[in-house]
Amino acid sequence: MNRATDSHLYTLGRIAETKRIFTAIQSATGRKDNLCLVISSGARGEGKTTLATGLAMAATDSKSRRTLLVDYNWYAPAIHDFFNVDLIESPARFYKANSLDELVVQTASGVDILPAAHITDDFSGTLSTSEGYDHRLIQDAKHRYDTIIIDTSATFPENQRMRDPILLSGIADGVVIVFMTNLTPRSTLKRTTTAMRTNGAKILGVVANQWKNPLVQPC
Repeated sequence: MNRATDSHLYTLGRIAETKRIFTAIQSATGRKDNLCLVISSGARGEGKTTLATGLAMAATDSKSRRTLLVDYNWYAPAIHDFFNVDLIESPARFYKANSLDELVVQTASGVDILPAAHITDDFSGTLSTSEGYDHRLIQDAKHRYDTIIIDTSATFPENQRMRDPILLSGIADGVVIVFMTNLTPRSTLKRTTTAMRTNGAKILGVVANQWKNPLVQPC
């Protein structure tokens, strides 16, 4: 993926659909401040990182809100490319951090980034399921930021390099699922929403990516 330009990041936050989604999320949660969201999908390649980035930019553009964008998609991180920041050097470095200050990177866009940890090709272990650590980290962030957007791995298929989005959903005020229209089977979407709800997640809605109104004829 090519690194995004500042103008491209700005455009993501200004797209009308993204701003409407952010406003709808605020209405659904009843929160203008201290809003924490998890963005996930049933399968890979559905556009959740683009949505997460757009929402973060839209939030920052709204009354100068302090916004943190978290990359918990350690299996296939991309947010660092969008914002031209480095990955955290290793999972061990992430878990040994004493505070957010040791991990968060400030960017010229106005969005602070908590990058993913770098996992080497020869990684053969299983990532820590330090759910309690994640809760403490995000609770700390809630005292500092108006909006927290957490980009996660796709829910399926499971793999040893992923931070489980189902467990992470318990941190948030709500979950937004991204669904690629006419590509991802509806059974995958249903399986994802069922797993999230079983874990107690509040699903705010589903964003249908690349949806086209069948009633609108192309020019």
